[in-house]
Amino acid sequence: MGRRIIDDNILLEMLKAGKMQKEIAEHFKVSRVAVCKRVKRLLPPPKSLEVLTDKEKQFAIERASGRTATQAALKAFECSSMHSAKVIGSQLMGKPEVQGAINDLMEMKGIGRDFRVERLGEHMRHPDPVVSLKALDMGFKLAGDEEAVKRQSPEKVTYTEVNIYQANGPSDKCREKG
Repeated sequence: MGRRIIDDNILLEMLKAGKMQKEIAEHFKVSRVAVCKRVKRLLPPPKSLEVLTDKEKQFAIERASGRTATQAALKAFECSSMHSAKVIGSQLMGKPEVQGAINDLMEMKGIGRDFRVERLGEHMRHPDPVVSLKALDMGFKLAGDEEAVKRQSPEKVTYTEVNIYQANGPSDKCREKG
C-alpha cells in the first residue's frame, strides 16, 4: 500500500477556513492522527505557551484536548486528591495567561471561539427542545452571564390548583393563586 500525501498548503487553507481535522483527514483519505501530526509539524506552538511553567503548559494542552480543568490538573500535577485537582484546575483557569494559551491551542486545532460560537448557534436553533435548551445553557456559560440568569426570577408566579378526584364539575378548590 502506498503512502498518502497531505498537501501542506491545502491543509493550512482548510484549517483557516475552520475545517475540523476529521474533515481534513477525510479529504486527504488519511487518519486524523496523520493530520494532527502534520499540523503540529507545520504550526509552531503558540507564543502564549512560552510564559507558562512546564506543568501549566501540560495543563493547557490537556484542557485544549477536551479534558475538564480537574482532569487536566490530575494529568499535569501530582495531586493527592480529586479535591486538590479541582482547586488547582480552578486556580489555573482563573489565570489570563493560561486561558490565552488554551484559546491559542484550540485555535490551532481549528476549534477557536468563532467556530464554537457558530456551532452553538446552530444547536440553539435545533427543533429538539432538549438540544436547544442545552445549547442555550452553554451559551450563558460562554457569555459569562449564567449566574445572572439563575438569579433572575419571574415577577409573579401563578399556578392553578385542581382537585382531580371530584367527578361532578369544577371544585371549589379550583382557583387562581398568586
